[in-house]
Amino acid sequence: MIFNQIKMYLLGVVAFVVTVFGIYLKGKSAGRQGAENKHMRRRVDAMKQAKDVRDEVESDPDLVRRASEWLRTNDKR
Repeated sequence: MIFNQIKMYLLGVVAFVVTVFGIYLKGKSAGRQGAENKHMRRRVDAMKQAKDVRDEVESDPDLVRRASEWLRTNDKR
């Protein structure tokens, strides 16, 4: 009879530890996913900014003409 009570308490403690461990792993996974999402947002923002700069530079014909005087046209490597 006393062994049954000990088994029940032990089972409850094991269930509690497994639950806490599962919650810990889920939180760790969510934190990693959040960091990856933040990194991806930064990359997308940088690409958008680079595109905006490139579009602005290419839309200025005078700048393109002046820059073409300094750039190589036939790059033989």
